[in-house]
Amino acid sequence: MKKLLLALALACSMQVAFAQKSDAEMQKAIEKAVAASQDAKKATKAATWVNLGKAYLTAYLNPSSAVTPGIDRATWDLMSKEKPTGEEVVNLNGQAYNKLTYSHLDIYFNASGLLEFAVVTKPSAEGDLLMEAAKAYAKAFELGAKDKEINEKLTEIVNHYNSAAYSAYTIGDMAKASKCFKGAADVAYMAPCTAPGDDSAFNAALTAVSVEDYDTALKYYQICLDHNYGDNGDVHARIADVYGALKLPAKQKEILEEGFAKYPQNQAIIIGLINYAESNNEDPNYVLSLLDKAKANDPNNASIYGVEGNILSEMKRYEEAEAAFRTAIEKDPTYHYGLYAWGKMWYERAVEFQVAADELPLTAPQREYDAIIKSRDEAVTKCIEPLEKCFNESPEMDFKVACAEYLRRAYYQLSNSNNDYKAKSDFYKEFAEANGSN
Repeated sequence: MKKLLLALALACSMQVAFAQKSDAEMQKAIEKAVAASQDAKKATKAATWVNLGKAYLTAYLNPSSAVTPGIDRATWDLMSKEKPTGEEVVNLNGQAYNKLTYSHLDIYFNASGLLEFAVVTKPSAEGDLLMEAAKAYAKAFELGAKDKEINEKLTEIVNHYNSAAYSAYTIGDMAKASKCFKGAADVAYMAPCTAPGDDSAFNAALTAVSVEDYDTALKYYQICLDHNYGDNGDVHARIADVYGALKLPAKQKEILEEGFAKYPQNQAIIIGLINYAESNNEDPNYVLSLLDKAKANDPNNASIYGVEGNILSEMKRYEEAEAAFRTAIEKDPTYHYGLYAWGKMWYERAVEFQVAADELPLTAPQREYDAIIKSRDEAVTKCIEPLEKCFNESPEMDFKVACAEYLRRAYYQLSNSNNDYKAKSDFYKEFAEANGSN
């Protein structure tokens, strides 16, 4: 899963008031504000709708009005008007939390004993209170309320949605997380709100996929495309995955080809095209035929030949892939990614041979094992030329370190008493460790 952009949710999760009211009081305040909005005369006034928005927003915040992330358990116990009805240690995404259960919400303390987040389990009123508040504030704006005032309120609502989405995501409730991210995006796109909504739209789609809500996923991924969000092809690849899950190969092919035309170097699109071709009995050269068009339009573009090498590598046509990488370097000797990808391909091929050797049954003939090990060593040897060239010529430290990591392993694999490869392995190991390798 591409990473979720959830950090913004935390920044807006604090509530510092501590004055919860009863659910009945909250419901009564909403009913009063709704009645005013239905009055023919009062409904024409912006203040009426501002008050309605405030009633919904206050009701939404009521259960969690005492929640202040960062406070310790002792402080929380002093502040809380309730005693927990339950307490347990839960593991969420590999982290332990102390979960306290109350009548309207669950509180989560992290391993450091600090309150990290809360999940409302019983709202003070029914319905999507945040969306109702947003609609009321938007109506107030239509009737002349000041941009700044309404923008602030809508932005606050966006932040509350994102905070709730973060909490739901953390406890594994992806359906709720998706719904909250949808709300955040929808409100962010309301006038006159200036809060960013594209991150929320992406996250809405991403979490919707995890619960197979494909209609929502397609809608919000399309919003990302319309807004040029994630302008690198990843959204095209994710939409294609959704169409694949829906068994709509024509749509899958269409979006992948559209993405490939714009972002021919995107690995997710390349893999998506290869998987599509394999699953739908396309000519194995189908993906390469798309690339031929790109090469015809820009024959001296080294990166296109690098992409060709990646595609052939994914298709396990390693010798042809090497030829494509060599052509890329001939087109542009400074195309260091081509050198790196070429060397990486052969090293990973060597790993595949090693796995095959390890998986041989004990009864397998020795000659079969020896043949695999010979192929492994040949692949390891082939990775050295491009990786050393990249290491020596690239000005980018990230490339150098990555190459050093592969080279230290390659030389170590080939080292014996008859060569100095261990010394070379040690050199590359020291370089990688000194320059940031973990």
